[in-house]
Amino acid sequence: MRTLLLLLLAAAPAWAQIPDSAFLSSARADALTGLYLLADGRVMSVADLRDQVGGRPVLSVTEFASGRARALYPSDSVEFEAGNAWFRRDTIAYRVRFDETTRPARALAWTEGGRTIEGGRAPLVEREVTIQNGEIRLAGVLILPPGRGPHPALVYVQGSGPETRRIPRYVADYVAHHGVAVLVTDKRGTGGSTGTWNGLSHEAWASDVEAQLDFLRRQPEVDGSRLGLLGNSEGGYVVPMVAARRSDVRFLICRVCSAMPGPPVLLDAYTGILRQQGYPADEVALATGLLQRMMSYALDRTDYDSLVSYAERVRDRRWFSQFVRNQVPARDAGFWDNYRRMLDVDPREHYARLRIPVLVVLGERDDRILIERHRPVLDSLARSGVDLTLWVIPEASHGLMLGPGNSAGYPPGLHERLAGWIARAAGVGR
Repeated sequence: MRTLLLLLLAAAPAWAQIPDSAFLSSARADALTGLYLLADGRVMSVADLRDQVGGRPVLSVTEFASGRARALYPSDSVEFEAGNAWFRRDTIAYRVRFDETTRPARALAWTEGGRTIEGGRAPLVEREVTIQNGEIRLAGVLILPPGRGPHPALVYVQGSGPETRRIPRYVADYVAHHGVAVLVTDKRGTGGSTGTWNGLSHEAWASDVEAQLDFLRRQPEVDGSRLGLLGNSEGGYVVPMVAARRSDVRFLICRVCSAMPGPPVLLDAYTGILRQQGYPADEVALATGLLQRMMSYALDRTDYDSLVSYAERVRDRRWFSQFVRNQVPARDAGFWDNYRRMLDVDPREHYARLRIPVLVVLGERDDRILIERHRPVLDSLARSGVDLTLWVIPEASHGLMLGPGNSAGYPPGLHERLAGWIARAAGVGR
Protein backbone atom coordinates (compact mmCIF):
# COMPACT_ATOMS: atom_id res chain seq x y z
CA MET A 1 0.00 0.00 0.00
CA ARG A 2 1.44 3.38 -1.01
CA THR A 3 1.13 6.00 1.72
CA LEU A 4 -1.36 8.67 0.75
CA LEU A 5 0.98 11.30 2.14
CA LEU A 6 3.33 10.65 -0.76
CA LEU A 7 2.79 13.92 -2.61
CA LEU A 8 4.42 12.92 -5.87
CA LEU A 9 6.01 15.38 -8.23
CA ALA A 10 3.57 16.10 -11.02
CA ALA A 11 4.17 14.25 -14.26
CA ALA A 12 6.70 15.90 -16.54
CA PRO A 13 5.06 18.14 -19.15
CA ALA A 14 4.62 16.68 -22.60
CA TRP A 15 7.33 18.89 -24.08
CA ALA A 16 9.98 17.87 -21.53
CA GLN A 17 13.17 16.45 -23.00
CA ILE A 18 14.85 14.25 -20.37
CA PRO A 19 18.62 14.00 -20.93
CA ASP A 20 20.04 10.71 -22.16
CA SER A 21 22.35 9.25 -19.52
CA ALA A 22 24.50 7.27 -21.96
CA PHE A 23 27.55 9.39 -21.06
CA LEU A 24 26.60 9.92 -17.40
CA SER A 25 27.15 7.12 -14.90
CA SER A 26 25.98 7.43 -11.30
CA ALA A 27 29.59 7.71 -10.14
CA ARG A 28 30.31 10.48 -12.63
CA ALA A 29 27.17 12.38 -11.60
CA ASP A 30 28.21 12.15 -7.94
CA ALA A 31 31.63 13.55 -8.82
CA LEU A 32 30.19 16.55 -10.68
CA THR A 33 27.44 17.66 -8.30
CA GLY A 34 28.14 20.51 -5.93
CA LEU A 35 28.38 24.29 -5.55
CA TYR A 36 30.56 26.20 -8.02
CA LEU A 37 31.81 29.81 -8.17
CA LEU A 38 32.44 31.40 -11.57
CA ALA A 39 35.13 34.03 -12.10
CA ASP A 40 32.45 36.64 -12.91
CA GLY A 41 30.95 36.23 -9.42
CA ARG A 42 28.06 33.90 -10.23
CA VAL A 43 27.27 31.10 -7.79
CA MET A 44 25.58 27.95 -9.07
CA SER A 45 24.67 24.46 -8.02
CA VAL A 46 24.94 21.28 -10.06
CA ALA A 47 22.40 18.78 -8.70
CA ASP A 48 21.51 15.18 -9.58
CA LEU A 49 17.75 14.65 -10.00
CA ARG A 50 17.85 10.86 -10.11
CA ASP A 51 15.48 10.55 -7.14
CA GLN A 52 12.83 12.39 -9.17
CA VAL A 53 13.30 10.83 -12.62
CA GLY A 54 13.24 7.11 -12.02
CA GLY A 55 16.70 6.48 -10.61
CA ARG A 56 18.94 7.36 -13.54
CA PRO A 57 21.38 10.26 -13.15
CA VAL A 58 20.24 13.59 -14.63
CA LEU A 59 22.11 16.81 -13.88
CA SER A 60 20.49 20.22 -13.45
CA VAL A 61 22.15 23.60 -12.90
CA THR A 62 20.65 26.40 -10.80
CA GLU A 63 22.15 29.90 -11.02
CA PHE A 64 21.17 31.53 -7.76
CA ALA A 65 21.20 35.25 -8.64
CA SER A 66 19.25 34.98 -11.90
CA GLY A 67 17.19 31.95 -10.89
CA ARG A 68 17.90 30.31 -14.24
CA ALA A 69 17.63 26.51 -14.03
CA ARG A 70 18.68 24.21 -16.85
CA ALA A 71 19.07 20.48 -17.33
CA LEU A 72 22.51 19.44 -18.58
CA TYR A 73 22.54 17.27 -21.71
CA PRO A 74 25.75 15.26 -22.24
CA SER A 75 26.80 16.07 -25.81
CA ASP A 76 29.71 13.63 -25.64
CA SER A 77 31.86 12.02 -22.97
CA VAL A 78 33.38 15.34 -21.80
CA GLU A 79 30.97 18.20 -22.52
CA PHE A 80 27.40 19.11 -21.51
CA GLU A 81 24.88 21.43 -23.16
CA ALA A 82 22.07 23.42 -21.55
CA GLY A 83 18.91 24.26 -23.47
CA ASN A 84 16.62 27.27 -23.65
CA ALA A 85 14.40 26.22 -20.71
CA TRP A 86 14.41 23.67 -17.90
CA PHE A 87 14.26 20.27 -19.64
CA ARG A 88 14.03 21.83 -23.07
CA ARG A 89 16.79 21.74 -25.67
CA ASP A 90 15.38 23.45 -28.76
CA THR A 91 18.38 25.79 -28.77
CA ILE A 92 21.63 25.77 -26.81
CA ALA A 93 22.07 28.41 -24.09
CA TYR A 94 25.55 27.43 -22.91
CA ARG A 95 28.06 24.59 -22.70
CA VAL A 96 29.91 23.26 -19.66
CA ARG A 97 33.09 21.23 -19.49
CA PHE A 98 34.25 19.94 -16.09
CA ASP A 99 37.84 19.20 -15.13
CA GLU A 100 37.36 15.56 -14.23
CA THR A 101 40.97 14.78 -13.40
CA THR A 102 39.94 14.74 -9.73
CA ARG A 103 36.98 13.18 -7.91
CA PRO A 104 35.02 15.22 -7.10
CA ALA A 105 35.60 17.61 -9.97
CA ARG A 106 37.21 20.83 -8.75
CA ALA A 107 36.86 23.13 -11.77
CA LEU A 108 34.75 23.85 -14.86
CA ALA A 109 34.71 25.95 -18.02
CA TRP A 110 31.44 27.70 -18.90
CA THR A 111 30.96 28.84 -22.51
CA GLU A 112 28.09 31.21 -23.33
CA GLY A 113 27.67 33.92 -25.94
CA GLY A 114 31.10 33.25 -27.41
CA ARG A 115 32.84 33.76 -24.07
CA THR A 116 34.37 31.11 -21.80
CA ILE A 117 34.48 31.70 -18.04
CA GLU A 118 36.43 29.55 -15.63
CA GLY A 119 35.02 28.41 -12.32
CA GLY A 120 35.82 26.25 -9.34
CA ARG A 121 34.10 24.38 -6.57
CA ALA A 122 33.12 26.47 -3.53
CA PRO A 123 35.45 25.92 -0.55
CA LEU A 124 32.97 24.02 1.61
CA VAL A 125 33.94 21.18 3.93
CA GLU A 126 31.92 17.98 3.57
CA ARG A 127 31.93 15.18 6.12
CA GLU A 128 30.07 11.90 5.67
CA VAL A 129 28.22 11.03 8.87
CA THR A 130 26.22 8.19 10.38
CA ILE A 131 23.62 8.88 13.07
CA GLN A 132 21.98 6.20 15.20
CA ASN A 133 18.35 6.59 16.29
CA GLY A 134 17.52 3.42 18.16
CA GLU A 135 17.60 0.64 15.56
CA ILE A 136 17.57 3.14 12.68
CA ARG A 137 20.84 4.25 11.11
CA LEU A 138 20.74 7.52 9.18
CA ALA A 139 23.48 8.18 6.63
CA GLY A 140 24.15 11.73 5.50
CA VAL A 141 26.55 14.59 5.11
CA LEU A 142 27.48 17.56 7.27
CA ILE A 143 28.34 20.57 5.10
CA LEU A 144 30.50 23.14 6.87
CA PRO A 145 31.32 26.70 5.82
CA PRO A 146 34.95 27.55 5.20
CA GLY A 147 36.89 29.02 8.08
CA ARG A 148 37.20 28.32 11.74
CA GLY A 149 34.08 27.37 13.70
CA PRO A 150 32.10 26.75 15.65
CA HIS A 151 29.39 27.56 13.12
CA PRO A 152 25.64 27.87 13.54
CA ALA A 153 23.90 24.92 11.95
CA LEU A 154 20.56 23.60 10.79
CA VAL A 155 18.97 20.25 9.95
CA TYR A 156 17.36 20.08 6.51
CA VAL A 157 14.16 17.97 6.53
CA GLN A 158 13.00 16.80 3.10
CA GLY A 159 9.51 16.46 1.71
CA SER A 160 7.49 13.33 0.96
CA GLY A 161 8.61 10.23 -0.85
CA PRO A 162 11.92 8.36 -1.09
CA GLU A 163 14.22 11.39 -0.98
CA THR A 164 17.93 11.03 -0.36
CA ARG A 165 20.31 13.89 0.43
CA ARG A 166 20.71 14.72 -3.29
CA ILE A 167 17.94 17.26 -3.93
CA PRO A 168 18.39 19.17 -0.63
CA ARG A 169 22.06 19.68 -1.43
CA TYR A 170 21.42 22.54 -3.87
CA VAL A 171 19.92 24.61 -1.02
CA ALA A 172 22.14 23.16 1.72
CA ASP A 173 25.39 24.02 -0.07
CA TYR A 174 24.22 27.57 -0.73
CA VAL A 175 23.22 28.09 2.91
CA ALA A 176 26.63 26.76 4.03
CA HIS A 177 28.24 29.19 1.58
CA HIS A 178 26.51 31.93 3.64
CA GLY A 179 28.03 30.74 6.90
CA VAL A 180 25.55 28.21 8.32
CA ALA A 181 26.46 24.52 8.51
CA VAL A 182 23.80 22.12 7.20
CA LEU A 183 23.15 18.48 8.09
CA VAL A 184 21.12 16.50 5.58
CA THR A 185 20.55 12.74 5.66
CA ASP A 186 18.99 10.14 3.43
CA LYS A 187 15.47 9.51 4.67
CA ARG A 188 14.75 6.16 6.27
CA GLY A 189 14.93 3.41 3.68
CA THR A 190 16.73 5.51 1.05
CA GLY A 191 20.40 5.84 0.12
CA GLY A 192 22.53 4.61 3.00
CA SER A 193 19.82 4.85 5.69
CA THR A 194 18.04 1.83 7.13
CA GLY A 195 14.34 1.40 7.84
CA THR A 196 11.54 2.37 5.46
CA TRP A 197 10.13 5.71 4.33
CA ASN A 198 6.79 4.29 3.17
CA GLY A 199 4.29 4.64 6.00
CA LEU A 200 6.74 6.57 8.17
CA SER A 201 4.70 8.37 10.83
CA HIS A 202 5.39 12.01 11.56
CA GLU A 203 6.26 11.13 15.15
CA ALA A 204 8.91 8.62 14.04
CA TRP A 205 10.17 11.11 11.47
CA ALA A 206 10.42 13.74 14.21
CA SER A 207 12.52 11.35 16.29
CA ASP A 208 14.99 11.11 13.39
CA VAL A 209 15.21 14.91 13.29
CA GLU A 210 15.79 15.07 17.03
CA ALA A 211 18.60 12.52 16.70
CA GLN A 212 20.18 14.79 14.08
CA LEU A 213 19.94 17.82 16.38
CA ASP A 214 21.56 15.81 19.19
CA PHE A 215 24.31 14.82 16.77
CA LEU A 216 24.97 18.46 15.83
CA ARG A 217 25.28 19.46 19.49
CA ARG A 218 28.17 16.99 19.86
CA GLN A 219 30.21 18.31 16.92
CA PRO A 220 33.15 20.59 17.79
CA GLU A 221 32.68 22.56 14.53
CA VAL A 222 29.07 23.43 15.46
CA ASP A 223 27.76 26.04 17.89
CA GLY A 224 25.05 24.12 19.74
CA SER A 225 23.45 27.34 20.94
CA ARG A 226 22.59 28.38 17.36
CA LEU A 227 20.67 25.48 15.83
CA GLY A 228 17.77 25.67 13.39
CA LEU A 229 15.46 23.58 11.24
CA LEU A 230 14.58 23.89 7.56
CA GLY A 231 11.59 21.86 6.41
CA ASN A 232 10.31 21.35 2.89
CA SER A 233 6.76 20.39 1.84
CA GLU A 234 5.63 17.41 3.98
CA GLY A 235 8.63 18.06 6.22
CA GLY A 236 6.60 21.06 7.36
CA TYR A 237 4.49 18.75 9.49
CA VAL A 238 7.63 17.63 11.32
CA VAL A 239 9.80 20.70 11.90
CA PRO A 240 7.33 22.80 13.96
CA MET A 241 6.58 19.71 16.04
CA VAL A 242 10.27 19.29 16.86
CA ALA A 243 10.88 23.03 17.36
CA ALA A 244 7.96 23.30 19.79
CA ARG A 245 9.42 20.69 22.13
CA ARG A 246 13.13 21.58 21.91
CA SER A 247 14.69 24.55 23.67
CA ASP A 248 17.81 24.34 21.49
CA VAL A 249 16.04 25.19 18.20
CA ARG A 250 16.54 28.94 17.72
CA PHE A 251 15.07 29.52 14.23
CA LEU A 252 12.78 27.73 11.78
CA ILE A 253 12.27 27.89 8.01
CA CYS A 254 9.47 26.13 6.17
CA ARG A 255 9.35 26.04 2.36
CA VAL A 256 5.95 25.28 0.75
CA CYS A 257 4.69 23.72 3.98
CA SER A 258 1.17 23.26 5.28
CA ALA A 259 -0.22 25.27 8.18
CA MET A 260 -3.31 23.05 8.31
CA PRO A 261 -4.11 19.44 9.29
CA GLY A 262 -3.63 16.61 6.83
CA PRO A 263 -7.14 15.90 5.42
CA PRO A 264 -7.90 19.22 3.66
CA VAL A 265 -4.31 19.56 2.49
CA LEU A 266 -4.29 16.06 1.02
CA LEU A 267 -7.49 16.78 -0.88
CA ASP A 268 -6.02 19.99 -2.26
CA ALA A 269 -2.72 18.31 -3.11
CA TYR A 270 -4.16 15.33 -4.94
CA THR A 271 -6.67 17.51 -6.76
CA GLY A 272 -3.71 19.52 -8.09
CA ILE A 273 -1.67 16.44 -8.94
CA LEU A 274 -4.51 14.72 -10.79
CA ARG A 275 -5.29 17.87 -12.75
CA GLN A 276 -1.66 18.21 -13.78
CA GLN A 277 -1.74 14.58 -14.88
CA GLY A 278 -4.55 15.53 -17.28
CA TYR A 279 -7.57 13.95 -15.61
CA PRO A 280 -10.92 15.66 -16.27
CA ALA A 281 -13.03 17.03 -13.43
CA ASP A 282 -15.28 13.97 -13.14
CA GLU A 283 -12.28 11.64 -12.74
CA VAL A 284 -10.69 13.96 -10.17
CA ALA A 285 -13.96 13.87 -8.22
CA LEU A 286 -14.01 10.05 -8.27
CA ALA A 287 -10.38 9.86 -7.13
CA THR A 288 -10.77 12.33 -4.29
CA GLY A 289 -13.95 10.51 -3.30
CA LEU A 290 -11.83 7.43 -2.65
CA LEU A 291 -9.30 9.51 -0.73
CA GLN A 292 -12.02 11.06 1.43
CA ARG A 293 -13.43 7.65 2.31
CA MET A 294 -10.00 6.32 3.25
CA MET A 295 -9.25 9.31 5.47
CA SER A 296 -12.67 9.04 7.10
CA TYR A 297 -12.16 5.39 7.96
CA ALA A 298 -8.66 6.04 9.32
CA LEU A 299 -9.96 8.79 11.62
CA ASP A 300 -13.38 7.43 12.65
CA ARG A 301 -13.23 3.67 11.94
CA THR A 302 -16.69 3.80 10.38
CA ASP A 303 -18.14 2.84 6.98
CA TYR A 304 -15.44 0.31 6.07
CA ASP A 305 -17.82 -1.71 3.90
CA SER A 306 -18.77 1.45 2.01
CA LEU A 307 -15.07 2.22 1.44
CA VAL A 308 -14.39 -1.27 0.06
CA SER A 309 -17.47 -1.13 -2.17
CA TYR A 310 -16.43 2.27 -3.56
CA ALA A 311 -12.88 1.04 -4.20
CA GLU A 312 -14.23 -1.94 -6.15
CA ARG A 313 -16.29 0.37 -8.35
CA VAL A 314 -13.30 2.51 -9.31
CA ARG A 315 -10.46 -0.04 -9.34
CA ASP A 316 -10.25 0.01 -13.16
CA ARG A 317 -9.41 3.73 -13.23
CA ARG A 318 -5.85 4.64 -14.24
CA TRP A 319 -5.36 6.74 -11.10
CA PHE A 320 -6.39 3.94 -8.73
CA SER A 321 -2.84 2.74 -8.03
CA GLN A 322 -1.92 6.18 -6.71
CA PHE A 323 -4.17 5.43 -3.73
CA VAL A 324 -4.43 1.65 -3.43
CA ARG A 325 -1.83 -0.81 -4.72
CA ASN A 326 -3.94 -3.96 -4.92
CA GLN A 327 -6.80 -3.78 -2.45
CA VAL A 328 -7.91 -1.70 0.50
CA PRO A 329 -6.05 -2.81 3.66
CA ALA A 330 -7.98 -5.09 6.01
CA ARG A 331 -10.38 -3.53 8.49
CA ASP A 332 -7.96 -4.04 11.40
CA ALA A 333 -4.67 -3.57 9.50
CA GLY A 334 -1.97 -1.60 11.29
CA PHE A 335 -1.89 0.72 8.27
CA TRP A 336 -4.95 2.56 9.55
CA ASP A 337 -3.39 3.44 12.93
CA ASN A 338 -0.31 4.81 11.23
CA TYR A 339 -2.38 6.71 8.70
CA ARG A 340 -4.49 8.25 11.46
CA ARG A 341 -1.37 9.48 13.25
CA MET A 342 -0.32 11.24 10.05
CA LEU A 343 -3.72 12.85 9.54
CA ASP A 344 -4.03 13.95 13.17
CA VAL A 345 -1.03 16.29 13.06
CA ASP A 346 -2.07 19.94 13.21
CA PRO A 347 0.85 22.34 12.59
CA ARG A 348 -1.13 25.25 14.06
CA GLU A 349 -0.81 23.80 17.55
CA HIS A 350 2.97 23.63 17.28
CA TYR A 351 3.46 27.00 15.59
CA ALA A 352 1.40 28.62 18.35
CA ARG A 353 3.93 27.48 20.96
CA LEU A 354 7.00 28.86 19.19
CA ARG A 355 8.87 31.90 20.50
CA ILE A 356 11.61 31.88 17.88
CA PRO A 357 11.91 33.54 14.44
CA VAL A 358 9.88 31.57 11.87
CA LEU A 359 9.95 32.03 8.10
CA VAL A 360 7.30 30.41 5.89
CA VAL A 361 7.75 30.58 2.10
CA LEU A 362 4.78 29.76 -0.16
CA GLY A 363 4.23 29.92 -3.91
CA GLU A 364 1.38 32.07 -5.17
CA ARG A 365 0.46 29.45 -7.80
CA ASP A 366 1.10 26.36 -5.68
CA ASP A 367 -1.71 23.95 -6.57
CA ARG A 368 -1.06 21.76 -3.50
CA ILE A 369 -0.56 24.23 -0.65
CA LEU A 370 -3.24 26.70 -1.68
CA ILE A 371 -2.33 30.22 -0.66
CA GLU A 372 -5.95 31.30 -0.10
CA ARG A 373 -6.34 28.56 2.52
CA HIS A 374 -3.02 28.94 4.32
CA ARG A 375 -2.43 32.69 4.36
CA PRO A 376 -5.31 33.39 6.81
CA VAL A 377 -4.01 30.70 9.18
CA LEU A 378 -0.46 32.04 9.11
CA ASP A 379 -1.63 35.64 9.45
CA SER A 380 -3.67 34.64 12.50
CA LEU A 381 -0.62 32.99 14.08
CA ALA A 382 1.43 36.14 13.50
CA ARG A 383 -1.28 38.30 15.09
CA SER A 384 -1.36 35.98 18.11
CA GLY A 385 2.29 36.73 18.89
CA VAL A 386 4.24 34.14 16.90
CA ASP A 387 7.34 35.76 15.36
CA LEU A 388 6.28 34.52 11.94
CA THR A 389 7.24 36.03 8.60
CA LEU A 390 5.35 34.92 5.49
CA TRP A 391 6.79 35.29 2.01
CA VAL A 392 4.39 34.65 -0.86
CA ILE A 393 6.45 34.27 -4.04
CA PRO A 394 4.53 35.71 -7.01
CA GLU A 395 3.66 33.26 -9.79
CA ALA A 396 5.65 30.45 -8.11
CA SER A 397 4.67 26.76 -8.08
CA HIS A 398 4.95 24.16 -5.32
CA GLY A 399 8.63 23.91 -6.24
CA LEU A 400 8.90 27.73 -6.03
CA MET A 401 9.60 27.76 -9.77
CA LEU A 402 8.06 29.82 -12.57
CA GLY A 403 6.47 29.11 -15.92
CA PRO A 404 4.63 26.12 -17.42
CA GLY A 405 6.16 22.93 -16.08
CA ASN A 406 8.60 25.06 -14.04
CA SER A 407 10.32 25.84 -17.35
CA ALA A 408 11.34 29.40 -16.43
CA GLY A 409 13.39 28.45 -13.36
CA TYR A 410 13.32 30.22 -10.01
CA PRO A 411 12.46 33.86 -9.27
CA PRO A 412 15.64 35.97 -9.48
CA GLY A 413 17.25 36.46 -6.09
CA LEU A 414 14.95 34.04 -4.24
CA HIS A 415 17.74 31.87 -2.87
CA GLU A 416 19.94 34.85 -1.99
CA ARG A 417 17.05 36.28 0.01
CA LEU A 418 16.41 32.94 1.72
CA ALA A 419 20.06 32.33 2.60
CA GLY A 420 20.35 35.89 3.89
CA TRP A 421 17.37 35.44 6.23
CA ILE A 422 18.86 32.20 7.56
CA ALA A 423 22.26 33.78 8.12
CA ARG A 424 20.73 36.68 10.05
CA ALA A 425 18.52 34.40 12.15
CA ALA A 426 21.55 32.21 12.92
CA GLY A 427 23.65 35.21 13.98
CA VAL A 428 26.31 34.87 11.31
CA GLY A 429 28.85 37.66 11.79
CA ARG A 430 27.89 38.32 15.39
